[in-house]
Amino acid sequence: QHWENLNGTGNYLRAATLKALAIHTADEAGPAPGPDYAFGWGLLNTLSAAELISANDSERMLIEDALTENVTDRFSFSVTSPDAILTATLVWADPPGTPSAPSLNPTDLMLVNDLDLRISRGENSWMPWVLDPANPQMAATTGDNIRDNVEQVRIDDADSCSYTVEVSHKGDLLDSQAQQYSLLISVDSPPPSGE
Repeated sequence: QHWENLNGTGNYLRAATLKALAIHTADEAGPAPGPDYAFGWGLLNTLSAAELISANDSERMLIEDALTENVTDRFSFSVTSPDAILTATLVWADPPGTPSAPSLNPTDLMLVNDLDLRISRGENSWMPWVLDPANPQMAATTGDNIRDNVEQVRIDDADSCSYTVEVSHKGDLLDSQAQQYSLLISVDSPPPSGE
């Protein structure tokens, strides 16, 4: 509703964008940074989500786009404050996959269009959070996420410079059709020392 108020009657966010907003602006919960099997992505913070929608400026971007076959979408993003936190969250509505045989906690990979999110600066590259379903008590690590239609990359203590946020895919997109996605990028001040 807030998006429609700002952008005109009948102009709605995609479902993937709403999910990305909820994840991107959630307050951390649990003992370790990133997602986990007990607390998910954290506690919903609707004020932060509304503020991101309202800003949509040089430090907070909300992008609804579509990735085409064999293409990498790139977005330049500048960090102007030292030690800032740079976060990018990618969500897409993946086409239906082939269900696995009924079982308890199947490990079959179900993604049809496996999109990838990376942040790079020169030779440096940052990867998204990854959870290990075989070890649900472990904290999230970073690496190549091959399981989820949500990917988030977070850089703590980001330098004051320009970064490139990249959205790409593995293999072929289903029927060579473009895959719609939602991407949120933000730069936040580091928490006060002592927290």
